Amino acid sequence: MEKVINVNEAFDDLPFSFYQVWVCLLCFSVVFFDGFDLTVIGVTIPKIAAHLGASPAEMGLAISAGQLGPMIGAVLIGMLADRYGRKKTMFVCALVFGFFTFMISHISSVEELALYRFLAGLGMGGAIPNALAFGSEFAPSRARASLSLYMWAGMPTGAMIAAFSAAYLLPHYGWQSVYYLGGLLPVFIAFLVLLFVPESLHHLVRTGSKNALSKAHSILSRVDKNLPSIDNVKLTAPTASKKQGGPIKSLFSGDLKITTLLIWALFYLSFYLLWILFSWVPTLLKQSGATVQQYSLGFAFIHLGSVIACFCIGRCMSKFNKLNVVKYLFVGAFIAMLAFGYFSSSSFYIVIVVSIFTGMLVNGGNSSLMGLASAVYPSEVRATGIGWAYGIGKIGSLIAPVIGGLYLSRNWSVFKICAINGSSALIIAIIVIILQRHMRASVSGEV
Repeated sequence: MEKVINVNEAFDDLPFSFYQVWVCLLCFSVVFFDGFDLTVIGVTIPKIAAHLGASPAEMGLAISAGQLGPMIGAVLIGMLADRYGRKKTMFVCALVFGFFTFMISHISSVEELALYRFLAGLGMGGAIPNALAFGSEFAPSRARASLSLYMWAGMPTGAMIAAFSAAYLLPHYGWQSVYYLGGLLPVFIAFLVLLFVPESLHHLVRTGSKNALSKAHSILSRVDKNLPSIDNVKLTAPTASKKQGGPIKSLFSGDLKITTLLIWALFYLSFYLLWILFSWVPTLLKQSGATVQQYSLGFAFIHLGSVIACFCIGRCMSKFNKLNVVKYLFVGAFIAMLAFGYFSSSSFYIVIVVSIFTGMLVNGGNSSLMGLASAVYPSEVRATGIGWAYGIGKIGSLIAPVIGGLYLSRNWSVFKICAINGSSALIIAIIVIILQRHMRASVSGEV
């Protein structure tokens, strides 16, 4: 008798295998470079500004221009991957990101900085949502949100390693050395993806050709050793109905319409908060009297807190109501922002402690949204859903550096900047409550 297997549920009753761990680790490595990019521009701003003779406002515009690339890449390339497959998409995106990050080491003007960050951002924006959606395909349904969060931990991990590396590289080898490292490593990861990552199961099954189905069966057999032969198995994958239309229209079909709009609002505000803090933390700490090594280490410890948070939050989202976890994280993020602003001019060791807790709550809250989006969207539109949410979030990160640059140009205090912008965390908590009530009343139910 033919066994029917829905690839969206294929791993639900199987133990988590080494093969799945390997796939998720490679996806983690791709996400790693979003964090690297997040930190490397922040820690090198003072040095690049001095090299180019640029003002904070000019640097803010250049950083924001760089965020336009991820926004476009996340939206457009996410849709292409849902249609044409994720493996090759991740490979090309990682190559593009690596090459243009390397080129930043050769800039001679603010315009070149903006251009190369934009082009690198196209690759990064296309790679991140696809890596998260791809990795979640290999997770059992019960652990999909938490596994997405663990993969998203690559972001603060990359940020932390970039900051620790910069603390050593900047004073010894100059700011260009950070971009040499940040350009070559993504190229190496790109070829690991090409050589060792399988194609998306959903893409192979929806393709429907004999060769594609054979590849999908081969991938599944590496996890399920008792899988029947291909002649005795029928593989299926959920697809958007014709009534719903393509992937974008599917995001606005039925109950998903309100959910998508609320998710977009959450991502926009969360990325704004993240970038208003992380784009200017080194500059703010320098303004408070920190040395190059001190502001780099302060930045590193913020991301250490973020890494700790991702793994703790992953377990919490597996055991508790996901929306409650997100809500309480952002209430804590508001308090953390106030504390960071208040203690920023205290002794270096107090700044380190406050930085760890700020990273845990601000970046932890941002990371929790990735797990939430992975749980909310069905597999057939997951890359598109996460891609659009990530792209909308990048609008917030595009605006934030400009606003931060204007604050600094007006000589606002660190506490005033943190208090005003930290209030966005409270708005996020309110939106989560609205989303919670909507999902309770919807067909999908609360996650």
